[in-house]
Amino acid sequence: MSATHADVSSVPWYTRVFSRANIISTITAIVIFIVGLTAWESNRGVILFAVLAGLAAGIVWWLVTRLSAGPSLESSIDDLTLLGSIPVDTSGPAPTLNDPDATDVYTGLLREIEGQTTGRILLVSSPGPGQGASTVALNLAIAATMAGRRAMLVDADPSPNGLGRFLSTGNSPGLSDVADGSASLSEAARMWELEDGTRFPMLPSGDTLADATGLSGILVADALDAVSERADLILIDVPPVLWSNATPELGAHADGTILVVADSADPATVTGAISDLAEAGAPVLGYVRNRSKGTHRLAPVWWRRAVVHGVVTTALLLGVFGAYTAAQLWYSWNRVETEALDTSAVIDTQNAAAAAIVEDGEELDDTEEPPAETPRTTAPEQAYETLLLIGGDKVSGASDVILYLVRPTNGADAFMVSLPRDLYVENPCTGGNGRINTQIHGCESKDINGPSLLSYTVGQFTGIEVDHFALFDFDGFEEVIDAVGGVEICFDYPVSDWKAELDMPAGCSIATGQQALSWVRSRHTLQKINGSWRSVPGASDLQRNQHQQDVLIELFKELKSFDSPTELTAQVAGLADAFVLDDTLSLTGAVGLAWGMRDIDLGSINRLEIPVRLTRSKSGQSILVATMPFDEFLRSVYADALPMEDGEAQGSPDVNE
Repeated sequence: MSATHADVSSVPWYTRVFSRANIISTITAIVIFIVGLTAWESNRGVILFAVLAGLAAGIVWWLVTRLSAGPSLESSIDDLTLLGSIPVDTSGPAPTLNDPDATDVYTGLLREIEGQTTGRILLVSSPGPGQGASTVALNLAIAATMAGRRAMLVDADPSPNGLGRFLSTGNSPGLSDVADGSASLSEAARMWELEDGTRFPMLPSGDTLADATGLSGILVADALDAVSERADLILIDVPPVLWSNATPELGAHADGTILVVADSADPATVTGAISDLAEAGAPVLGYVRNRSKGTHRLAPVWWRRAVVHGVVTTALLLGVFGAYTAAQLWYSWNRVETEALDTSAVIDTQNAAAAAIVEDGEELDDTEEPPAETPRTTAPEQAYETLLLIGGDKVSGASDVILYLVRPTNGADAFMVSLPRDLYVENPCTGGNGRINTQIHGCESKDINGPSLLSYTVGQFTGIEVDHFALFDFDGFEEVIDAVGGVEICFDYPVSDWKAELDMPAGCSIATGQQALSWVRSRHTLQKINGSWRSVPGASDLQRNQHQQDVLIELFKELKSFDSPTELTAQVAGLADAFVLDDTLSLTGAVGLAWGMRDIDLGSINRLEIPVRLTRSKSGQSILVATMPFDEFLRSVYADALPMEDGEAQGSPDVNE
């Protein structure tokens, strides 16, 4: 084997991967993909420009390859004799057994070989792997046997694609054992029996054929000579010459080589194989076109390889883009602060002795009525997907916004409900009653954090368990609004509230975070009508709840408007510092929640207002008391559309003066 062509088999993989055609086409694809996403950054844009980039990569690869290609495949085998053309066949490794047309083809090929050669020992090889040399060798041996010839097949290809895959007896003992003297020819040979009972001898490769030492030695020569005295034809299936040292070693015993060439063969490899086989003493006597109709020019099918290159490039672009986006999401997600959601700890404290209840800095009257029971959860498990939004007031330390978002899993319309901060409920931590907004303080003596305590109470009050919570303060609220570019707020008249720093004109305008915050906090809203400032009818805490829902709907419109994973990642990065989330919400869960929100028709969300009445507790505090159990209220709105369990749920505390 010449050193020049031996180097072809040892070309490093990275040299082939980073070829000029691959580099130029890949750079072209990346540029098109990036420029395209800059112009249209959307889910469809990602797919469209990945496909276009892959198409461009295939075309550029084809052009560069064609321009830099050396001699054609036809010119590399111009001096060889075409012995025959084997059609594409998918029936199996031995089509001569079940396909009369294939039988005729191999019988004709056999006659052509006999007419073109005088030797009895022939190698059957190919320029590169996967071109079907083993299949051709097997079928030639079968065709020769069926034609009455005395043929023997020798397997010198121990690879998984060699003849050994058809042997139930295994590869050993075989050719390598004959070469090292550990087995005789009679011990190593097998009889290959055809379906009609016809048999021919076959010598498997052996287990140590990778070590070619001895294949050119006297033991193998004697064995082949012994067979040739009684056989008309010995066919030795060998690996591609540039991929194995065994092939030139066996060439010392052969009279020539039958070269099996597929249309995809590389011209340079074909030239190298022909040269090395001649140097090994087994010159190519002719070639067989395999897997071909033989009606077109024998040349590499560049367009097929270009298509494969384009498809692979598209897949790589989508894969890399997906991995990069996932990494960004993961980084942003890890910046989000979390707090435990542990409602089970609240349940454990329900029967504990009551402690002093602090509301807005005041201690409740010890003569307060015994706590009324809140309704126990009545909704079936996994019947709803829920998120509790909690807005904290840094000044009072209480929760100023308590907004519950509920999405039924049975397809019913989603709903949101604002729980007034003065809603009077049971405090399971203390055993007393109090305003719901004070529960954000938690129960330090029982090691229960505020979000867990509040989430439990909301779940008990509504009958629907809280899955996740998102906690933010007013600064965070402004950041959320500003991160999405503001929200649209519309007024019939100019509005103002000097306490809340609210001042907005009539009509619709894009409110900043500060303006939206002022609107949802305003409890003394004035509107300018005919040049005079007048109080807005119904302005109160309940009206604030309506404002909160208005702003939240507009915020959701902006949040759900992301059209690509990139925009989702940007939103997560922008909001990472604004929220504190519960520790049960995973990244995949958050992404699923975000994508699921895109399916919600915001116009169909029911915006519920809890039926309450204004009263005072015995300590003189102004409170709001629910006038009916929440599950009963839901039934009045949804009838039988919601997945609620049958059974009675007790109402909220009813405290009279």
